[in-house]
Amino acid sequence: MSEELKIIDNIRKQGFRPQVVGCFIYNSKILFLYKKEHNLWQFPQGGIENEETIQQALKREMTEELGKDFINNCDLSNPLIFNEQQLKFPSSSKGFRELKTDLEEKIKMKGKRYFFIKIPTNKTKIKINQTEFDDYQWLTFAEASSKAKEIYQKGKRQLTLKAIESLKNS
Repeated sequence: MSEELKIIDNIRKQGFRPQVVGCFIYNSKILFLYKKEHNLWQFPQGGIENEETIQQALKREMTEELGKDFINNCDLSNPLIFNEQQLKFPSSSKGFRELKTDLEEKIKMKGKRYFFIKIPTNKTKIKINQTEFDDYQWLTFAEASSKAKEIYQKGKRQLTLKAIESLKNS
């Protein structure tokens, strides 16, 4: 098992589900996506599966979230993790979901560990019907911060605002 896979599995053993978050940048603007069902603007993101590297998860999740046409024009070969954050679930919701380690050991999920990855792109058009979302926008850092302040989930709002600030300074 590679060192990276051991690190990711250790995150699971601590009760945190590892996640990749794609922060696509075009001409100093950030890609934000909207999900009507949740009334939420956010970065595309998803879980890292067992025995999957960050690069493999990034390619799989971003393809699922944004469609092949967009992702095939992005270079995901050398992911640049610019920020890592951990989110603990409120005590009222801890222990309701389970994780499995790479050796199939069951663990109660305490929260999520996010790997924020900067992805420069030269393509801005997304075929929304190929995505899991209802709309998208390319936003300045100030516009993205403003949208992030509207996120009703306190933890996700704080994570997103920190990531935007870190991305702006990277």
